[in-house]
Formats: sequence, C-alpha cells, structure tokens
Amino acid sequence: MSGLTVLVGCMPDERGDDAVALAGAVARQAGAEVTLAYVQPDSWPGTGVGAVDAEWEAYLRAEADAVLGGAERRLRTVAPDVRYDRVVTAHRGSGRGLGELAERRGAGLVVVGSAPHGRPGRIAVGSTADQLLHGSPVPVALAPWGYAAAVPERITRTTLAFHRSTRSAATLSCGMLLRDRLDTDMRLLTVLVRPPRMYSGLQHRGVEEQMLQVARDQMAADLAEAEAGLRVDAVCELVEGDDVAAALSDTDWGDEVLVCSATDAGPLTRVFIGDVSLKIVRSAQVPVVVFPRGARLDGWR
Repeated sequence: MSGLTVLVGCMPDERGDDAVALAGAVARQAGAEVTLAYVQPDSWPGTGVGAVDAEWEAYLRAEADAVLGGAERRLRTVAPDVRYDRVVTAHRGSGRGLGELAERRGAGLVVVGSAPHGRPGRIAVGSTADQLLHGSPVPVALAPWGYAAAVPERITRTTLAFHRSTRSAATLSCGMLLRDRLDTDMRLLTVLVRPPRMYSGLQHRGVEEQMLQVARDQMAADLAEAEAGLRVDAVCELVEGDDVAAALSDTDWGDEVLVCSATDAGPLTRVFIGDVSLKIVRSAQVPVVVFPRGARLDGWR
C-alpha cells in the first residue's frame, strides 16, 4: 500500500482539536502519517521597525510552538502510534496556505475543523474551509464541532452522498477509495428535496404527488444501478424532506464519514461544491470528505 499523508490545519482552540482528532482517527485506520501544520501571518502588520519586527517574529514562533505542542498532545491521545511531523508556513489566507502546503509536501488529504460559530455536532464553513473548498488540489475533510470529545474507536462506515450526474462514476470511485483505505462498510445515500406546493387544489396535489413519486422511483433505480456496479455490498438509502436538513434528520448516523462530491457545473477543476452539496455539509452530523474534480489522489490507492 502506498504512503498517505494527512495534513491537518492546527488552531489554538476547539476547532483545532477537532481537526487533529479527525486526522488522527483517519490516519491510524488508513495506515497514514500526519503532518501538523500551522499557518501564521506572512508579515508584520506595522511599520517594519527592526526591533519591532524581531519582537513580532519571536511572538509568532512562540505561538506556533504552543499551537503545535497542543496538537501533538491531542494526536498522541487519539492515535499514539501514528507517525507525524510538524510544519509552520506563512500565508495571508490560512486555507490557501494549507492548500499550497499540501501541494508542496505531497499530502493526500487536508483536514480542518468547523468555524467558531458552528453548532455542536455540525459543520460551519468558515474562511479557511471556504478557501480550501474553492482551491484545494487534494480531498478536504471537515470535522464537526465537538468531534474531539467523542472520537470513535473505529470509523465503521463510509456514506456517499450520491446523485446521478456526469460525475457519478468518478464520485463512486472516490468514495470506494476512501472506503477501501479505511476498510469500512459502505452506504449510498440520496437526498430528495420536496419542492414547495404550487397549488392548493386536490387535483393539483395529486399531480404533484405523482411527479414526486416518479422522482422517487428514478432515484431508487439510480441507487440500485450504482450499487450493482460496486465491488462490495452497500446499503442504499433514499431520504427526503422539505429541505436538506430535514431529509438528513431522517437517517441514522454512526461512527462514519460522509463523502460529498464537487459540482458538475463550471470551469473549475478543483473543489467547488454546489448548493445542495454545501447544504449537506452544513447539515451532516459526521465528518465530511469532499473530493475535488481532477484531484491528485497519490497515496489513496
């Protein structure tokens, strides 16, 4: 099995703990190494006086040592046998800095935590995650708020948020890469968002229900076809609701990760998730891994 490096963005707060905990859980199960990364400002925001610059540089070094020291302790708690190193880089944008660092160091996955305003057990996409989701050269994993407090002993299932599209084959392939690396069960999950009712009459309601049933039948058939093409048995599940959050609340979540695909549309070849995928990320109750189009997948096979 080829080498896989998990690059984790370290922060001096709970979101940093969550990211390190997820990176450790993935690395110990996937036989990967971890790089603890801290992105600091790339310049002194003042006048550039020599003595002040030296003081600022000393402060940055001390802060980096403190953040990475805390990350090391968290990683040893979650995955004591995983090999790791640590690196400090400078960039104006933490997400862009992590993406460039992943490129330079040949990492196969970048892990970050939820934004500070996130709800417990959910993912809030902040500036760091947003920059990664619009420009990472490798898959991006997002840890829910509070993940470090309840890290599972083992990730037991990989759930793929599936919808039929021009990227279906690539999406299934990426989901299987993660499933194989983690050696988990597999689930294909399709979300059906019910459209708002356009009319109030019973006749119109009947027509709308018929159209909705056609959509259900087609999605169920798409799931069955996708499952038939896999090398492993998979559970297929179709959930629906008036919005994505309501639909996902009707499914059971366990010790798993959710794979979400990049969008079909647009010229971007890296991560650029569409509206539905972003809503899935925000509504999920488990870590989410997003595979970009054209991602470098070194180490996953």
